[in-house]
Amino acid sequence: MSTGHHPGSADVEGAAHAAPSSSWDFLRRVGVRADPLVGPSLPGLRLTAAAKEVAGGFPPEGEPAITTTHEAERYGDKLFAASHSNESDRLSGLADAFDPASRRNLLALGLDARWACLDVGAGTGTLSGWLASVAASPGQVTAVDRDARFLSHLADRGARVIEADITDPAFQPGRFDLVHARFVLMHLRDREEVLRRMVSWLRPGGLLVVSDALAVGGETSPHEAYRRTITGYWRMIAETIGSDRHCAAQYPQAFTALGLRDVGMDTHLPVVGLDAGFDRFLALTLEQARDRMLAAGLPEAVLDEAVEHLAHPLTRESFFAMATCWGRTPTVS
Repeated sequence: MSTGHHPGSADVEGAAHAAPSSSWDFLRRVGVRADPLVGPSLPGLRLTAAAKEVAGGFPPEGEPAITTTHEAERYGDKLFAASHSNESDRLSGLADAFDPASRRNLLALGLDARWACLDVGAGTGTLSGWLASVAASPGQVTAVDRDARFLSHLADRGARVIEADITDPAFQPGRFDLVHARFVLMHLRDREEVLRRMVSWLRPGGLLVVSDALAVGGETSPHEAYRRTITGYWRMIAETIGSDRHCAAQYPQAFTALGLRDVGMDTHLPVVGLDAGFDRFLALTLEQARDRMLAAGLPEAVLDEAVEHLAHPLTRESFFAMATCWGRTPTVS
């Protein structure tokens, strides 16, 4: 599924559920008038009550709603912390699954060896390292992460590493030709303000590329245990760390509202059971989230059945698509 300029050869098309009210809040804060029941006041964008119930991941009949006491917790504080023994492996699986699509998108969007590039939330640094390999000279690529322990190898690639909290208003990394963020904004409660600031880090004519998960398939899977597990997972991380599994669907409108031009979008949907990196990422994600999901009310037998289902060699499931949105700042005339 693509809108605007298509970045390259077609990936598997992703289908997105309608966004819940938190995504409408996101649009309002970046300047788009929206109603939480019917969606933004734009042609073709509507959210019916029935669609909202599916999109919101309401608990199945007879299953308790998830409640947590982690209101101030952020991604990486405890859940998915870099200090976890398998977090590097988990993120490596994510990179294996999505780096090829990210590289294709950036090349098709005109990545230039002369560009100064900022990789926000660089994780294990695989994409930052690739950008550094494309750069004409050392020092053109900056990788930033709140915990930079997995980025030490980038110094040998000629990239600059900054350990910083991008939500801190005092963080001012400079001006860049490319600002890239992948699987970052969806996990930030103040994503709309961070998006505004990311635009301010661009030079005139600079390119912003943001990729995030768009929940696809898991919450509608015919396999009951997998469906309940994925529904419970999305609900748990929303209530625990503030993640929004639908906000990426609103990026084209948000980018436009922020004055970006040449806005476009592309999705890549890996299939569980056909992508080894994605399989590893999902298995380790559920392993790390296990105690939280059980404490939140997901029956242990259901989770165990879902994990067993995922381990079967003939299982083919969806979890999320990577939705990538891009836009350029106006050039100085």
